Amino acid sequence: MRMSLQMGKLLVFLGLMFGLGGCETVPPTDGARMGPFFQPTNVRGVERLPASVRRIALLPSAGGPGVVEESLLRIDEALVSQFTRTARAEGVPVSRDLLARITGLRQIDSTAALPHDLLTRIKSGTQADAVLFVDITSYSPYPPMVLGLRAKLVHLESSDILWAFDSLFDASQPAVKNAARRHALAEGTDFSMTADMSATVLQNPFKFATYVGAAAFATLPPR
Repeated sequence: MRMSLQMGKLLVFLGLMFGLGGCETVPPTDGARMGPFFQPTNVRGVERLPASVRRIALLPSAGGPGVVEESLLRIDEALVSQFTRTARAEGVPVSRDLLARITGLRQIDSTAALPHDLLTRIKSGTQADAVLFVDITSYSPYPPMVLGLRAKLVHLESSDILWAFDSLFDASQPAVKNAARRHALAEGTDFSMTADMSATVLQNPFKFATYVGAAAFATLPPR
């Protein structure tokens, strides 16, 4: 009986030791709390989204020859999730297969020469009021990760550009690193008590793309 009691106390002690050792909180002076934080500046757009824009077609991201489609699919998933969280409008993700059926292309670079009836075909194929073009201008999935994002929100009826964004997120820059970690911490259950696992956002391409999407879409015009 005494041996069992002693063994129980030992197990509790070891549990506390391991728990304390693996549960490091973020110090008040950490960059994820104090900054500086990266703020995208190459942004322009209308003051408010038109009331008529209720449904937005989200085109798959267009990447250069150095970005494989598997990577683009994961980036698409991250960006769609963050656009949905903005609640600006109903997002209608357009798969590469659907885009190919509508336009004959699996991706569309917004800076390339576009077919004259492209917007009409997108509107007909998605029943959307606007379309979001996304270009991946730079990409490195290995630390320090880099993701360049250029995006345009275009009204399908008037062809007006409602919002344009172009920025490079380079995790070798302290401000980007701090902002990415702050986003990862904010996604946790409690900023002050959660173990600091925020560094994983700087090692995981999907998590980093999620941060980039959140930072980019935070600059969308409000309702």
